[in-house]
Amino acid sequence: MAYRDEEALVRHFLCHLRKMPGPLGAARICKEFYYQNGRADVVAIVDGGEVVAFEAKLSRWREALQQAYRNTCFAHRSYVVLPREAAAVAAKFTPAFDRRRVGLCEVSRGGLRFLSDPPKAEPIQCWLTERVSESAGRQAGAHSVEDCRSADLR
Repeated sequence: MAYRDEEALVRHFLCHLRKMPGPLGAARICKEFYYQNGRADVVAIVDGGEVVAFEAKLSRWREALQQAYRNTCFAHRSYVVLPREAAAVAAKFTPAFDRRRVGLCEVSRGGLRFLSDPPKAEPIQCWLTERVSESAGRQAGAHSVEDCRSADLR
């Protein structure tokens, strides 16, 4: 499955994320959280206030890994999100993800699959964690579940 652009991948990811059972599916979700060191594509606030960051890329998994690692400054968990084919390549480098305590997700027409889960860790910039929670609260309900549209594909 080839996506037209990264935004299409993020929309498809959100479609699947919102349909998930459990805490992630019921999370407050914020798109494009900007902070001094960068931008997280998607941030979810789950029950108990845990912040989960997601960094999406079409193919450049090493770049996504570095960005997801940077997001751990405010997130309790951080993931790289890739289309199935790119995720298959990145999964061969699981030790690099493990060293940085970053998880890996694949998105496909069939759904969202977590290939590896990072351990929960306390963020080093708690003030930024609070800011992300406030931002997600303001955006709560602003994004509805979107249909997985074929127009987003190449």
